Amino acid sequence: MLVSTIILVVVRLLSVQWLIQGLVLLASTFVDMSRVPESSLKLLYLLPPALSILVAFAAWALAPTLARLVPGKQDSSVVIPVLSLGDLYAFAFIFLGLYFTLSSLADALNWFHYALKVSLAHDLDPEQKTSLYQLSRPLITLVSGLLCVFRGRCWADKLSKNEVQV
Repeated sequence: MLVSTIILVVVRLLSVQWLIQGLVLLASTFVDMSRVPESSLKLLYLLPPALSILVAFAAWALAPTLARLVPGKQDSSVVIPVLSLGDLYAFAFIFLGLYFTLSSLADALNWFHYALKVSLAHDLDPEQKTSLYQLSRPLITLVSGLLCVFRGRCWADKLSKNEVQV
């Protein structure tokens, strides 16, 4: 397997991570936009998540070009006897999924418990109640991680079938 193929998978793996981070930021932005009084500022609030999502799609699309440019003419072969491109993609998706799942599970459970306690408390004024943003960030990351873990092999098979060798 060529080094450029490994670079391709790593860049695409990072682009999936950037996409998930952009979607989390977008969800939190929509929650926070209700507090912004002026409509001109609301468009500025959408700029960071939109740029993050755009960078993720651009990195995905430019991954083959970057994979050719980084090693240049000295694209050496890494000898891995039984590892196919599909296996490499599957490993990448499952690794990213496990990272997302394990890094967000405790926060998601903690914030869910806190949000439940706050929503059941009747003596709190509305200013003290937690926003959905605090729960949505770890929850979106957790769901994305679980999707990568359980659907990663399927996505890897589709990607490796459609992939043109770099």
